[in-house]
Amino acid sequence: MESQMTYKWTIPVYPVDAQKAGAELEKITEKHGTLTPAYVVKESKKKKAVLHKCFEWNDEKAAAKYRCRQAQDLIRNIVTVKIGQIEPTQPIRAFVSFKQNNEYISVINVLHTPELQKKMMDTAMKELEYFQKKYASLSSLSELMSSITLSLQKYKDETV
Repeated sequence: MESQMTYKWTIPVYPVDAQKAGAELEKITEKHGTLTPAYVVKESKKKKAVLHKCFEWNDEKAAAKYRCRQAQDLIRNIVTVKIGQIEPTQPIRAFVSFKQNNEYISVINVLHTPELQKKMMDTAMKELEYFQKKYASLSSLSELMSSITLSLQKYKDETV
């Protein structure tokens, strides 16, 4: 069965052609009835598998990477319910990342540093754009998408 979709990587960091990777993910879905990370790893173990090169198969290196991933999850899971005298209406992340060097910064430092506030706002706008692209096909969100478009344009106009 030939793929009905055309694929490309959002960030081209994988050593496999995106079209081949997408087709392989379709095959895995067809074989197992669903697509899970565990199935992808299972089907990629053989050296000749299409996605084999996308994984670290050295257990020592993989374990170190996995622990780093666990640390990222831990950092992202810590929230604050009070910042100084301010109590947000809902918990917010205590540490934020701007995708550079995988470093996290205390939300208190961000709130007290104009440059970091701007970086956080830029990140928020990029995430809104991503959300908009991801869910563009859902017509039931068209009103929300219009609001996002207006907000993004307003932000771009203000920062030019």
